[in-house]
Amino acid sequence: MKTLWEDLSGKVENQEKIRKEELMKMTKKQYQSRLNSIYFPEIFGSIVCFVYAGYFISKIEELELPINQVLAIFNTTVMIILPIISLWTLARLSRWKITDESPSILVEKFKKDKVFFWKFQRFNLLLSGLFAISILPPLAELLGKKDLILEPTFWLAYVPLGLIAIYVFGRITIKKYKRSLEEAQQLIEGIA
Repeated sequence: MKTLWEDLSGKVENQEKIRKEELMKMTKKQYQSRLNSIYFPEIFGSIVCFVYAGYFISKIEELELPINQVLAIFNTTVMIILPIISLWTLARLSRWKITDESPSILVEKFKKDKVFFWKFQRFNLLLSGLFAISILPPLAELLGKKDLILEPTFWLAYVPLGLIAIYVFGRITIKKYKRSLEEAQQLIEGIA
């Protein structure tokens, strides 16, 4: 009877261990899925930034006005550095080994990295407004429309509309990111 009981006890423990491993694998897969909903737009945006940075690098010698050269260098730097930092902050969120870490420690680390990610995204959104304005003069010169930036309607109509578009798009993006990160955090907290 004792050996039968030990046998059954061992089988139950083994089944429980297998269920726990399966649950951890499913949680890890769902966690990565939540982060992928942020990763794909960030990767696409990074590629666009790198292409435009390459464009400005190849055309910088065509700029005649020194201020436009300075603005082009600033914008190129922004288009290279910000996507790299953005992808790095996402990599910090996805580096956790859900199956290896203690759930409570994992939740604590995730929350810390999430705060860092949000601070960077807010900074990124603010810098986008400055970027949207500073890119216009060198771009106008490269397109052969230097006079465009001298027109009052340009500064009174198009620039505010562009800034509003950036704000609206940024808010939608941040809302989507927030939902994805909250879902990822709930998954981690669910195993704690």
